[in-house]
Amino acid sequence: MAIALHLRKPPMGGIGKRVAYYPGCSLEGAARAYDVSTRIVAKELGLELDYLEDYNCCGAMETKNVTFWGTMLLNARNMSLARRQGHSVIVAPCNGCSFSLQRAEYFLETDKKVFERVNELLKEGGVDPLDEIPHTYHILEWFYHEAGPEKVKERTKKPLKGLKVANYYGCLYTRPHYYARTYSHTGGQDEEARPRKRETADDDEHPYYMEALLEAAGATNVEFEPMHTQCCGGPHSLSDEQVSEKFVMMILQTAKRNGADIIATECPLCHASLEMYRHRLMMKGVPDVDVPAAYFTQLLGIAFGYSAGDVKLKDNLSDPIPVLKRLGLV
Repeated sequence: MAIALHLRKPPMGGIGKRVAYYPGCSLEGAARAYDVSTRIVAKELGLELDYLEDYNCCGAMETKNVTFWGTMLLNARNMSLARRQGHSVIVAPCNGCSFSLQRAEYFLETDKKVFERVNELLKEGGVDPLDEIPHTYHILEWFYHEAGPEKVKERTKKPLKGLKVANYYGCLYTRPHYYARTYSHTGGQDEEARPRKRETADDDEHPYYMEALLEAAGATNVEFEPMHTQCCGGPHSLSDEQVSEKFVMMILQTAKRNGADIIATECPLCHASLEMYRHRLMMKGVPDVDVPAAYFTQLLGIAFGYSAGDVKLKDNLSDPIPVLKRLGLV
């Protein structure tokens, strides 16, 4: 079946309430708490995650700087699996995974030669060629557009009253905008500024979806720009520790000095970087870095009436439980 290589818009009315779920490598390992809390939130919001069977690594860190075609093929195989399961939409909770899938989607959609060559490689590998290129969305976008603040507020049983949150998106959630299909802030927000004409998009410089959902759950958002999209140094945390530590120090100190009790995250690599360097910085006696991190889905799970154990808050190395206990939230 041939594909029309024009730029498709998502179906009117949103992304879809049932999607292919690509957890990526982290969520079935170190970031298991993110996976568990994501599934809880999806269920509470009336959304369905269809686990992508037999998926492979997206190559976000290891492959993209070594082989273009290898990265295209890794992600195209995941797209093929999604199509086999009957999906035109993939959601990913990881910034690196969503970036990698969206990057592949961009080249497959906009370059006919890439599309044809990737399909040839898929056939050689015994994988179904793509009959359609699925759209990939970050899990945060999916929650925002298919449920939104109103549904979150409706499902909230234990409002996050008194909890001051610094919302940390990291650098890849909205960038580059022509992959992520976010609004190009420098280009304005009219119809023509929408990359590839997508109907749903956060702002590339001033994202707000996480703030909107957590505010609906009763939390108070603190001012956090421009650190909310500052790189945490995660991809270089082992190769260039000094730079990564400096980045995290600036992020944590900005959050602390602006009154945050906790940092909400939506990327497992960012989360790990913040927690690891927070510990190191505290051991060195660096001031104003004692701000624990929690996945935004963990916080929503608490607001929906689940326990700290249910959303696996004890798995967080920075231990946000004392903060939540002080406010009577757990």
